[in-house]
Amino acid sequence: LKQHLSRYPPTYPSLSNAATANMAAFKSKSPEAPADVEKQPLLADKSQQPQTFGAIEEPGKKTPTGLHHHDEWDSTANDISLMTSWQAFCMVQGSAWDNMYIWKTMFWAVVLSFSVAFATYQWRGALLIKEEKIEKLGTFLNVFVGMLLGFFLASSMTRWHGCVKAFMELLDAVRSMHMQMTALGVDRHRTVTLSRYGILSAWLLHLSLNPGNKGKQLPKLEKMWSWLEQIRPHLVQPEEKELLLRHKECYALIWTWVASLIGRMSQNGEIPPMASPTYGRIINIVEMAYGSIRDVRTMNLVKAPFVYVHTLSILVLVNTILNAISFGIVLGMTLEVATGKNDGKHSKDLSKFVISLLMEFFISMVVPFLYLALLDVCVCISQPFTFEDSKIPSLQFIRSLEQDIANATVMGDNTEWLKPRFKK
Repeated sequence: LKQHLSRYPPTYPSLSNAATANMAAFKSKSPEAPADVEKQPLLADKSQQPQTFGAIEEPGKKTPTGLHHHDEWDSTANDISLMTSWQAFCMVQGSAWDNMYIWKTMFWAVVLSFSVAFATYQWRGALLIKEEKIEKLGTFLNVFVGMLLGFFLASSMTRWHGCVKAFMELLDAVRSMHMQMTALGVDRHRTVTLSRYGILSAWLLHLSLNPGNKGKQLPKLEKMWSWLEQIRPHLVQPEEKELLLRHKECYALIWTWVASLIGRMSQNGEIPPMASPTYGRIINIVEMAYGSIRDVRTMNLVKAPFVYVHTLSILVLVNTILNAISFGIVLGMTLEVATGKNDGKHSKDLSKFVISLLMEFFISMVVPFLYLALLDVCVCISQPFTFEDSKIPSLQFIRSLEQDIANATVMGDNTEWLKPRFKK
């Protein structure tokens, strides 16, 4: 065992409690069986466990400043059963209501409404305006704006789910590759190398897509590698870093190494030959990983056309302005009747004006406010790696991948049968 460890040093993280319990259960089944090197877990001795594989973070280890600030809030961690109750009004964090730009826009809309109301109150002929005409002024854009926002929201959600699916396909490719190597009984150092390349690709993609603290720009390539070396120091070798540092999209080029290594293993007889279906399946896993990276980058970089988003934003703002003017006119007319400015000629219609004012408030002030919030939601969802309120929890996905690889390694090393071996 010592010779095996010295030749192929383990580079996996500490095991979870569940994996350790499973390992003990396997041992308890045959207490009197002789020790077999192939069946002994390489990580049984805690003194031989490395501090990190770039997988599971050590307890108490500090994270580099500003690296995972965006992952403190998980936009998908919510109790959906509460969304149908009145408690939804009390949920502010992560919602559209914590955006100060929406409240500032509505503040200026209220200022405009009061200014129009003051001007209407000073105009003697204001009561000659028909209320039906005023309502048409504020509502003729509502239906059109609502329809455009619905289309934008549908496309944004499709984009968000597409990014999640593509990112998960990359992680599933790493899991599938590890499973294939376990089934073929490939040497430990080969399996570790392939898994390490896959996890390294996921980490580099995650760091390149997620901006820094303020989200103003993507971190530089050197800064990205500096972050990676602080949180996962054993994930990349110095000579590998020197080659990858030259390329901006190094997270995709890593799979070229994986494909080349798979081909060499096939020629060496470690896995089935190139003409076999098994080899084709392994290459399909590599192509799936590369294609998922391309899909994630495409959905993140190719945004909605500026002319569409800009026009939609202008329509929402113009609709807010027109509704604010409409509400201000009705408010000024109501004040004029309530104060009896025109010798009380319309005092008998006061209740009618108050009801019109109340209806105009909901139509001209509440509805535009909801449209502004919906526009903010559409913009956030359309960029899954930019805005914190809609950010994909990619960091949690990568940690889950690393834990799965570590646990799968333990389970593969603790079986009641001899480990498979393709190479004779």
